[in-house]
Amino acid sequence: MLLSRRAIISSALAASGAALAGCSGTQAEPAPALSPKSPYLLVHGAWHGTWCWGKISPLLAAAGHPVLAIDLPGHGLNAAFPAAFDVQPRTAALATEVSPIAGITLADYARAVANAVDSLLAAGFPAPIVVGHSMGGGAIHAAAELLGPGKIARLVYLAAFMPKDGQPMVAFPPDEQAPPSLLTPLLRSDPGITGALRLDPASTNDSYRAGLINLFYGKVDAATARAALNLLSPDIPIGAMVTPIATSVQRWGAIPRTYIRTSADNTIPPALQDLMVAQADTATPANKTQVLQLDSDHSPFLSMPQQLVRALLSLA
Repeated sequence: MLLSRRAIISSALAASGAALAGCSGTQAEPAPALSPKSPYLLVHGAWHGTWCWGKISPLLAAAGHPVLAIDLPGHGLNAAFPAAFDVQPRTAALATEVSPIAGITLADYARAVANAVDSLLAAGFPAPIVVGHSMGGGAIHAAAELLGPGKIARLVYLAAFMPKDGQPMVAFPPDEQAPPSLLTPLLRSDPGITGALRLDPASTNDSYRAGLINLFYGKVDAATARAALNLLSPDIPIGAMVTPIATSVQRWGAIPRTYIRTSADNTIPPALQDLMVAQADTATPANKTQVLQLDSDHSPFLSMPQQLVRALLSLA
């Protein structure tokens, strides 16, 4: 079966509803017409994968927008698991085994996002609206600096990290001035030893699992929250989180941006979200952040998908 480059990219946009017919011989079927509307490129957060957009992608596609969600290196179907994760009951090895994804860097994340943008543009689509959730905010942040204005129609930070120039997503060791984090007690290893921020979503401890749900899915219905919990991968590379992200007014700062603020967020507190918006606006006073508000937990793609899609469509 032979497919044109455009057809290959179109098939990757599964949520757009474009079905490619098979063909015989050496002649490719004509590629489906491309939508003139901006595509959405969706980038998940830590411990998640493309699966988290499953309620969102069809709704965006129904409004006529192509949708592409990607798994970052080390996440989703690119995840790798420590051997100790397969052992029940848990042993001390879970806290000490070096992560198989410890070597993944912020540059790897940024290049994955930039490659997805370039693929969409090369296939003839308009510049995409790039949405980053949580840690995915750092990935799109760094990618935007690589790409500069023109290739991205808008950056959308969904309850996401948007650090000021020269700062990482998180400090390690944690900043002693920072408020206590609900995440810290749930970590199952020392990142300095394992090279990863490690959770245990397969834990048999009901209290621990409830803590993870409270952290990520506080307003998600119980059945969906349980399903999501069982799709999480355990590790994210600490290096990607603590690498300072350089941004400039001329590149990242020249791209329109929106922050979707989640007012009931237990992962990135609203006060931290507000601080990052204020810092960004100070850096680029001629290009201030548009702020949209959702009365949501950290995962509105699961807790209020309809409201989130309305917010996203308002940006197109």
